Amino acid sequence: MIIDQLSNAPLYDGVHPRLKKAFAFLLENDLQALPVGKYEIENDKVFVMIQEYETKLIEDCRLEAHYSYTDIQYVINGEERMVYTNKEETEVVEEQKENDVMFLNGEGNHLIVKEGCFAVFMPQDAHMPGVCVKQPQAVKKAVVKVLCD
Repeated sequence: MIIDQLSNAPLYDGVHPRLKKAFAFLLENDLQALPVGKYEIENDKVFVMIQEYETKLIEDCRLEAHYSYTDIQYVINGEERMVYTNKEETEVVEEQKENDVMFLNGEGNHLIVKEGCFAVFMPQDAHMPGVCVKQPQAVKKAVVKVLCD
């Protein structure tokens, strides 16, 4: 798991070649102007989903992890709490392999991801995005899915 400001993204280019492509997209595009939707960067190996939603109370959110994809969750507007723990510290309660997601029960560390910052969650990282910091608020976020095979 990595948390940082987008301006520092090039520091992580060496982690995986596709992460470099993902960060380049975030740095080179006017994300504020992009409408909600899915945008391909490298076919199904790297793509971004622009989302707008209201953050939720923690009891209305679920801990998740992925089988193959790494998530880069970049907050364009607003801020949200994300919960993180290692997947091995959790219990699987639902698997959706066809959607590359599993839902888990467990405890984790709470992170506040502010506007202009990102969190990277690798397949071993269980995470719970979309949690409100103090009260629900509108958020615009880019979630980049990166296949790290």
